[in-house]
Formats: sequence, structure tokens, C-alpha cells
Amino acid sequence: MKNNKIIIASLLAFASLPVVANAGMVTVQQDVVTEKSEGYVLKGVVYDDCKQPLADVVVSSGGRTSRTDVNGKFELKGIKATADLTIWADGYYSQTVPVNGRSELNVYLIPEGRYGYNESSVQALDEVKNEAIHEGGNYNLNKNNFALGSMSLDKALQGELSGLQVTNKSGMTGEGAYLNLHGVRSLLAENAPLIVINGVPYIPNKSESSMVAGYSRSIFQAYNVQDIQNVTVLTGAEASLYGSMGANGVILIETDGATSDDMDTKISYSGLFGVNFNNKSLPLMNSHEYKSYLSDMGMTYYDNMETFFSNFPFLQDPNCAYNYLYNKNTDWQDEIYRTSFSHDHLFRVEGGDAIAKYDISLGYTNDQGLLKGTNSDRYNVQINTNVLVSKQFEIVASVGLAYLTGKYQPQGMSLENNPMLAAYRRAPILSPYNSDMNGNLLDTYSSYYFGANKGDDFIVSNPLAIVNTLNANTRQYDVNAKVQLQYKPNPYFSANAVVGLYYNYNKEETFVPGINNKDIVPVFDQYGSADNKVMIGASEIYNLFTNLNVAYKRKFGSNTLNARAGAQILTTKNEYDAGSSRNTPNDFYQNLGDATTSVGRYIVGYNNAWNWMNYYLHADYTFANLVKVGANVSMDGASSTGKDATRMGVFPSANVVLMAKNLKFLQDVDVVNNLDVYADYGLTGNSQYSSKLGKYYYISRPYQGISGLVRANVPNTKLEWEKNLNLSVGMNAALLYNRLNLGVKYFNTQSTDVLMISPKSSAFGSASYYSNDGEIDSKGFEASVSATPIKTRDFAWTIGGSISKYSNEVKSLGKVSETITTLGDDAEIITRVGENPYSFYGYKALGVFATSEEAETAHKGIANLVNKNGVPYQAGDVHYLDVNEDGIINDKDKQVIGSATPDFYGSFFNHLEYKGFALDLTFVYSVGNDAYNAVRRVTESASDFSNQSKAVIRRWNMEGQITDMPRAQWNDVVGNNDFSDRWIEDASYLKLRDITFSYTFNKPVWNFFQGGTLYVTGQNLLNITKYLGMDPEFSYSYNEAMQGVDYGKVAMPKSVKVGVNLKF
Repeated sequence: MKNNKIIIASLLAFASLPVVANAGMVTVQQDVVTEKSEGYVLKGVVYDDCKQPLADVVVSSGGRTSRTDVNGKFELKGIKATADLTIWADGYYSQTVPVNGRSELNVYLIPEGRYGYNESSVQALDEVKNEAIHEGGNYNLNKNNFALGSMSLDKALQGELSGLQVTNKSGMTGEGAYLNLHGVRSLLAENAPLIVINGVPYIPNKSESSMVAGYSRSIFQAYNVQDIQNVTVLTGAEASLYGSMGANGVILIETDGATSDDMDTKISYSGLFGVNFNNKSLPLMNSHEYKSYLSDMGMTYYDNMETFFSNFPFLQDPNCAYNYLYNKNTDWQDEIYRTSFSHDHLFRVEGGDAIAKYDISLGYTNDQGLLKGTNSDRYNVQINTNVLVSKQFEIVASVGLAYLTGKYQPQGMSLENNPMLAAYRRAPILSPYNSDMNGNLLDTYSSYYFGANKGDDFIVSNPLAIVNTLNANTRQYDVNAKVQLQYKPNPYFSANAVVGLYYNYNKEETFVPGINNKDIVPVFDQYGSADNKVMIGASEIYNLFTNLNVAYKRKFGSNTLNARAGAQILTTKNEYDAGSSRNTPNDFYQNLGDATTSVGRYIVGYNNAWNWMNYYLHADYTFANLVKVGANVSMDGASSTGKDATRMGVFPSANVVLMAKNLKFLQDVDVVNNLDVYADYGLTGNSQYSSKLGKYYYISRPYQGISGLVRANVPNTKLEWEKNLNLSVGMNAALLYNRLNLGVKYFNTQSTDVLMISPKSSAFGSASYYSNDGEIDSKGFEASVSATPIKTRDFAWTIGGSISKYSNEVKSLGKVSETITTLGDDAEIITRVGENPYSFYGYKALGVFATSEEAETAHKGIANLVNKNGVPYQAGDVHYLDVNEDGIINDKDKQVIGSATPDFYGSFFNHLEYKGFALDLTFVYSVGNDAYNAVRRVTESASDFSNQSKAVIRRWNMEGQITDMPRAQWNDVVGNNDFSDRWIEDASYLKLRDITFSYTFNKPVWNFFQGGTLYVTGQNLLNITKYLGMDPEFSYSYNEAMQGVDYGKVAMPKSVKVGVNLKF
């Protein structure tokens, strides 16, 4: 009892501080009036967020209106006990407060500029503004909450919405982020949440570029962040309204709309200028260290040292004739990187009256990449307009146009063309430029040969030549348009018709030189050598969406009925055509037709159409402002299902929300301002996969220098959509006058009929056969907290954060227990029953054999272990775990060695505000996620003459030496560099996403500026991690199987930006 008194006293003491409360929250109830009491007097007081009375606040109900006096007091006569109050004041969020039979109450209004607070949200198939929404586990982000200085929407979302995993793919300009909600639910179909922009499903092309290796563009590349008004994440029952497209959740995005109605034309400008840099590089050998390594490698390559020194005379004679070619100490990483600049500009004009409104923005963005030779430009226009044809009929339209260009560099594990890998591997003793015998540098790049040594075993591309001469560019035209007709004959009923269009044309061109000046290593394949190469491709995406719906919403006393029914159709078409040729007469000829031979010339392409139709019905009923019960039924079909499968599926769901604050025993508890407890349960589907998997289709493949057609699959005509059974329960609470806000959610998803590639009889040939044999369970939780320990009229301190955790388990793979995917460098990804999907699969390394005796007794104390080719492991070789103890290290000894799935991830923030000045710090983190460091596997291979990491300095080179680095050996005949846990690292990180200092003013300046914000921000300035790569945060592509695979992507830059948001 004593402890309880202490707790209650502490809460009351905290509550006595200046307060911040959510809209619509009542904190004092004195007398209760029964439902029979109609026409009674209601008294109350309206306060601001510092508990100061507000004067001249409008309070109305049922046609009766009152204004607060100088003490914030009001009085309304003749209202009902079940009525709702509407409270409005200039500069504050308006509120709707249920009377709930009370005769006296207090109301706290929230300033419109309050940090992190938002009452405008986008709901499934509808938009609701300035209204407290009780939808359980949905999350919302307003334009005012975006970090200042953000240049792309996906990166602006990182750490802002609980549960949404945002992983930046790289620092290459134009690349975006990988998005995921609640983990992996599918093996072949779409795993990312559905994007809906202005009510229209948005289906962009997320494929990795066929022209620019390792590049996949941002799905939001055409949008300026300043054009985005609101982002809402839907999960569970709300997402099920989108049927077989809502399986992975839904992200609803609303662009700025036309809202002005005062006849004034408003002009605003947002602009920023930024400097981007990277002060991190991989620790590589310098010239002295490399020469020592070169000698060790030479002893394993040459039969005698005489031949070795004849090819590398500078190692024996520093005054040899060719010494001028080998006397440098070049930092190749420094040669390819630069300090770059970015700037972003957006002008907006808006105006109108009660009849017609418009909002037009014009934007330009330029972003230079950290790598030399990379750059992107965007020109965009956003037009929004509303026309009220009559009191019942309104037309809403929006058009977004963008023209984008970009110059990029290859990423990925192409040793010939990736400039970063070339910079890691190129010998530091060589010069970037040719020079004469006197050491004078010439204006041509040095060749890929090792100085005067012309052997092919020593060649490495000149990275500076790659970034300055390799030409990889794109050009895009992007259109997103919507027209909506709204008919509302009375306050209760409405009808809507929507037509939306999305079109994107993307042309990509890559030319790899190499004939005029042999500085980029040719690609060798089945067609021979590509001394130079031309690649040109173009894709077109066309999406057409239509939606017809009717809605009915009406209050019956303290009860509310809301219902909606409709139908929607989406047709999509994605076509891609590309060609490749090689060996033009010289590097000035860069067209497909310029090739001198037909060998290696081919054309590839595809045409994929996907169509979707959906009927939906939604109804919810709120009883006594206390319990909200909702039900959804969605029936839809998609062209991706097989012709013999059930074409239409039914996806029901239900949800319930208990608005516990309105319980009799809580509505008078001041320290509890809001308390919603919710649960939802429903079935969703996933039909977002190719329409061709359930039928025969053919693809183009090169064959002996010409294009041929091959059958791509064995059709499964009974292929159907995947099914997800979702359960989620949670709670949202606002405590201590809304100075403490909490959210907790648990979710569990059972995915069945998961699409996978299944084994088949050899009679069908070698093509793939797809079936619905997989089952995956996903479960986890997410939590968020925000607190304002100090709040006065001039000063506020707000802190908060979020944490999310999920786990995936494969429950079934049909007739098999595992499937293995082999990557291009022989690394393996396994999906096994009972394990997390897409785990790393390889050998377990126990160390390095220090002595010959240790190696010769590794197998049961009597013999050497041998590799799969029978080559014995010796002193200085890696000691792999022989799982089955048969003395042979082969596939039977492989095991799960890691997973890219984090144990948990999230963010936390700190916001300080004083008289318009603000300081913001936002951190993001990820813990427990493993990564395959393929770059380190190259730079620590110790198996060729390329430069190596400084870690190779501690390589084994003498009997009895204890080290973790194996011996240097040409061509690695024993397999020291086989895929093992040597290359799997803990990629956990803590990043300072941004730190921003800003000043906001709301009063006119010089009779020209009506208001605005000035700011300076630093992004990605601090990164705490044990990961040995350039950046622990990366995503090779949108493919779930490639998450955690570090294939030589550009690291995220550090940035410092200054910007303004001004109103004229």
C-alpha cells in the first residue's frame, strides 16, 4: 500500500508540470448526466498544451455555439447528453469530443506545429483529415515530420514508422531503399508492401538493371519529398481491403492537394545545397607491403625464382630499366572518389476559392555521386486541382510528370568493370597514367597490364579509366495521373469514381571501352573476348486503374455506422527489349550496329501483362464511443493464377478496437488521456507474381552468335495465389497529459500455398516448374515510445524511439526439405524447413593449421583432411569442420552459417525546441543481422597477384605460426577461399541518421517572407559497427534472397546540407 501511494504521488507530481495533450482528450469529469437529461447546460475550460487557458475558442454542438472567455471557460445550453462537441481555435488542431453525459469537462488543444504530432491520415480507399482515428496498428507520418534535407522519400521514411524496415541499397545516386513489413512471407512472389499513391496502386519496375550492373533505381525516384503530404502504413484487417495485393501491408501516400479557399495566391520555395563526402576506405597494402606479398605469391606461381625476377626485376634491382613503372604508392580508392555536391529546388503556387482550387509545383534536383562519373538529374511537375461543380458534385485531379537522367558506374562482383573492386585490386606500385622513361606523366591512362609484364594472369583494370571513360546512362519519362469524381447528395451518402494512370519509359545505355587504350580488362566468355561492348535497352511500364465505390456514414446518438462497397480493376503491362554487341572498330563507335562481327551479338526481352480485379465491402460500427467493430470482405482475382485454378478468391477480415479511455472508471483519470486496445484477424492473398508462370512461355537466349528461343518453364495450370492468415493485437496509449505516448503490437502470420520452384520428372526437361507447396510462419512485435519530460511555452524537450523484431520459419517445402540457390561466386543461400528463409550456407572454419603435424592428424588423428577433389589440406591452410567425419570436406559438411534477418531494429530521437530554434538528432540501428562480405573474400583471397587487404600481412608463412589468415597460394587449389563463415560478419550498426539545427519563423519579414524555416543538417555522420566492409547498411537489390550480400556497392555518403523552406 505504501508503494502504491508513492507511485500515485509521483504521477500526480509529474502531471502538475506544463502539459501536452492529444486532440479530443477530456481530462476532468465532475457530474454525470443521464441520457434522459436533454437540454442541460454543459460547462468547460479549454487549455493549450502548456495548461494555459485559451480565449476566443469556438465550441459548438448541434447548431449551438459558444466562445471561451479570457479564462478559457465556455458554456453551452440545450445540448444532448450523447452529443459531440467541436472545438476550434486558430493555430490549433480542431477536436471532436464526446460529451458522454458529462456536465463539466476540460479540453486541451494541440498546436498545429507540435513536433511529431499529426491528425491527418490516409485510410484505405478513403481520406480522413483532422479526425482522431482508432484503427489499431496503423502508423502515420505527416509532411512536417520528414527530416529536413531529405532528398528521397524512401530514405526519409527510415526510422519514422514502427515496423517498417528501410534498408538503403547503396550510396549510388538514384538508388533507393529496400522496404519490408514483418519479414519474408513469400519465396518467389512480391514481399514488399503495396504502394498506393493518391488512391491509385503504384506498380513500378523493381528489377535490377540489365545494362548497369548492380543498379536498381529507387521506386520513388520521380517524386520530390516536398510534394508528399502524408504517408500511412496499413497492416492486418485494413490491408485486406486490397485482397491479394495487400498481403505484405500497404503504404498509402498522399501528395499535396489543392486546399486554398481564401482567394489569395500563395507562393513557397524549398531549396537545399549539400556537400557529400566519404572519409572511410578499406585498409589495403601499401607499396612496401605489396612487394612482400608479391614475392610470396611469385614463389607459388613460378617454378623457379629466376623466371620470377626476370618478370619482376624491380624486386631485385631497384635501378632496373623499368623501375619508373613500379615506383609509385598510389591510393586507388582516393583516385575514384570525390567530394560531390547536391542541390534540390521546388517552387509551389497554390490558390483558389470555395469553387476551384489549384496547387502546382515545379522542381529540379541534381545529385552528384561520390564515385567520379556518376550524377543524376530530375525535373518534375506536380499539378493538383479541385473543382466544385455543384454542392453535391466535385472533380479532383492530379498529374505528376518527371524527366530523369543519370550517369552511373557498375557495381557487383564484376572484377573487370566495377571501379571499386578494381581500386581494391590494382597494385599500388602502378601509376594511374602512362609515363615516359624520365617519369613524366602522360595524358593517357596506364593499361591493365602489370607495367611491362604482359601476362594475362596479372591484369587488373585501371579504376580511374573506368570512372572516366565507361559510359552507363539512363533516361526516363514518368507520368502519374488521377481523376476522381465525387458525388455527395446528403451528409451521409457519397459515391466516387477514380481513374488512375501510371506510365514509365526508361532507356539505358552502357558502353565499355577498351580497344583504343587497353585500360579496362575485356570480358571473357563463351564467345571469346569483348574488347569493348555496347548494350542498349528500353523498358515501358503501363498501369491503368479504375475504382467505383459508394460510402455511407452516419451517427446515431453516440453510435456511428460507417460502410463502404466498391470494385476496382488494375491492368499492367511491362515490356523490356535490349540488345548487346561487342568489338566495334574503335571506342568512338558506340552503336549496336557498329560491331565488326556477329559473334556475341544478341537480343533479349520480355513482355509481361498482369491484371487484377477486386470487389470489396467494409463496415464498422462504433458503439457509445467505446467499442468499434469492423468487418471486411474482399473478393478478387488475378491473371497470375493458372487457367485451371479457382479464379476468384474471398479474403475476409475482422477487427475490434476498445476505446478504453471512455470507460466510466477511466474517463475521469487525468493521467490516462487515451487508451486503445485492438485486435484484428483476417485472410489476405498474394498474387503479385508473373502471369506467365502458370502457362508456357518462351524467352530469348543467345546461341552461337544468334538469338534463339527457349522454353522458360513447365506450366502449372493449377497455380493459385498465396494465402496469409494474419493475427495482430496491440495497444496505443497516451499518458500524463499526452506527455508519454506508447504503442505495442504483436503479430503472427501463417503463409500457405507459398509459390516455389518444385522438383519434377526429367521427362519435362530442364525448365522450372512452379507450385504452391511452401508454408512460412512469421511472428514478432513492435513497440514505440515518445515522451516530453519538459514543456513550457518557450521550451520543449521530446525523446522517443521504436523497436521491432520478427522471425520467419519455413514450415514446409512440399516434397523437399530444402532448396539451395548458388550465387555467381559459388556462395550458397539455403531455404530449409525449420530455418529462416534465405540463410547463408557453407563451411564452418575452425582456424588455420599452424603446423604440418596438426594438418596431418586432422582426420581422426591419423590423416590429412582432403577437399572434394582429393587435395590434402596442409600447414597454413584453413581447417574446416568435417561434420560427418569422413575426412573429406565437401557439400555434406556445409551448414547454416548466418542470416541477414536482424534480431531487432528501430530508431530513437531527441528533439529540443526553444523559441523557434530546434535541434534534432535521429539514430537508426539494426542488431544481429549477418552479412556476406564478398568484397573481403576478394581482398583477402591471397590467391593471385592483385593487391590485398592489410589483414593478409598476417598470413601464414612459417611452421608453427598461429594466425587466422591462410598462406598465399596461386589459384587456391585447396579451397581456402571456399564459401564459409570466414566471410560472414556481424553487420549490426548504430547510425546517426541526421542531426539538424533549424530556425522557424511565422511572422512576416521585410513584408516579403510570410514564414519559413532555415536549417543546416548533417546526415550519416556517425556509424558505429564491427563490420569490416565499407558500410554495414546495404541491399544489393529488391530481391529478398540477396539481402545481406555485400557485392561491392557504393557506401552511403556523409552529407552536410543547408536549406530553406520559405513562404512568400
